[in-house]
Amino acid sequence: MKQLAKKLCSLLLCAVLLFAMFAVGAGAVSVSEGEAALRRQWKRGEGPSAGGYSLDYSYFEPAAAANGKLPLFVFMAGVGEGTTPGEELTANSFCNWSSEEFQARVTNAKGAYLLILRAPEPVYFDTCPTASVHAAITDFAAKHNVDEKRIYVLGWCVGGNGAVRLVLEHPDVYAGVVAFSMRRSISANEAAKLKNTAVWLLGCTNDSYSVYSMYTSPAWDNVKAAAADKSKARLTSCTSAPDAGLLFNHHMWLLGEEDYAGAVGRYSNLKTEDAAGNELGDPDFIAWLSACTLYTPGTTPAGEDAPESCGCECHSNNPFTRILWFFRTLIWRITGNNARRVCACGKKHW
Repeated sequence: MKQLAKKLCSLLLCAVLLFAMFAVGAGAVSVSEGEAALRRQWKRGEGPSAGGYSLDYSYFEPAAAANGKLPLFVFMAGVGEGTTPGEELTANSFCNWSSEEFQARVTNAKGAYLLILRAPEPVYFDTCPTASVHAAITDFAAKHNVDEKRIYVLGWCVGGNGAVRLVLEHPDVYAGVVAFSMRRSISANEAAKLKNTAVWLLGCTNDSYSVYSMYTSPAWDNVKAAAADKSKARLTSCTSAPDAGLLFNHHMWLLGEEDYAGAVGRYSNLKTEDAAGNELGDPDFIAWLSACTLYTPGTTPAGEDAPESCGCECHSNNPFTRILWFFRTLIWRITGNNARRVCACGKKHW
């Protein structure tokens, strides 16, 4: 009888795990449903007053936030994308990151918070006090179930300036920064402050506004030289990019809006490499960034599964999580879902 009971319990556990696997993402919105549907998932909020401003923003909170701490991606826009409240969300397509497909690319496969800040125009993020930006982000993180060692900042054009400025002032708070077509460089001394930070720079050699030879190229030379881990620094370059209004070859952030692979056909001689000179094919912003943390290897937040290396669910030492992961990957393999075959850390699921 005991053996029979054990077998029945095992079968019941398998059934529960299979149900949990298919239940993941239930009710989520797909990219195919359009940006209007994606934006309806977002809410509005406002940070505390600091540095002379209290910044308002749009944000997305994934359903998985109730189950544990999740990463936070922060976005800082360029000129003209925040004239009115809510425009920071409608003036670009980063709402795609709230889709079921994009959320599934987060390293731990549970999703991530998204926060798009609105610049207090006509003060843009290249001059907006970093104290205002930092206060809005840290206040949001404190009020939500954010993993404070996995906060990433992405900015385009002058928003890229602001993103770099912010992370330079708080390299111990932000685990990664992505700057698309930024209008500033990064000095050798500044790069030294980012030696342990994940840095991804993107620029077009024929950009008419963010001149590559003045900004992105020298910044990359310094970041590449300073990076402690050469795999945590990346450069994406090209010779032609979509125009952004009257600015030629400037719209590099389309690669971010579509998470790189969906937009590659709109660029000429597009190439991404790391600081060791390795070319990276069609890299994934979401998986790569969310695999980069400020945790010391072997440590993790209280109450969470200890990762072997990058924090991927497939590395968990929790037996229940490992069993669940086995059944998930089994179904992904059967259904031909290759999107999750390899983790950002490089571990193959099958």
